[in-house]
Order: sequence, then C-alpha cells, then structure tokens
Amino acid sequence: MITMTEQIATVYVLITAGDEAELVTDLHPKSAPLRVPAARIAEQTGLPVNELPGRRFTVATLTVTDADGFTLLDDPRL
Repeated sequence: MITMTEQIATVYVLITAGDEAELVTDLHPKSAPLRVPAARIAEQTGLPVNELPGRRFTVATLTVTDADGFTLLDDPRL
C-alpha cells in the first residue's frame, strides 16, 4: 500500500459529481482521480460543496484509496 502519511500532501479538486469530489494528488493523476465524499471536505474546511472545484487543499493523510484532514490553501476569506 502506498501512503503519504509522513508528510503533508497537496490535493486539487478537479470536479464534484453527485456526492463525490474528484481529487488530483501526487498518487492520483488527472486521468485517474481519487474520489472522496465532497461533504467531508466541505465539513473540514467550512466551504460549501459547490465551491470546492478548482481549489487546492493540504491533507493530513493520503493513501491510494482515501484522503482526510483537509485544510484550504490560499483561503480568500482570510
């Protein structure tokens, strides 16, 4: 299993589709994005789901099957 839990990883939300967000990461290219619940990202960052696409986040945990611990990079609200 590939994991990047030893360092903070950066992810990019490509699109949201239904209840899922598609993420481009160091482990997941644009042609095979990681799918995670969009509501999880929204809850952890305080952003509405419809504002997730096009945003970059750091994640505390990134594996081939999941990402968690999202923090918005370059928050325009600050």
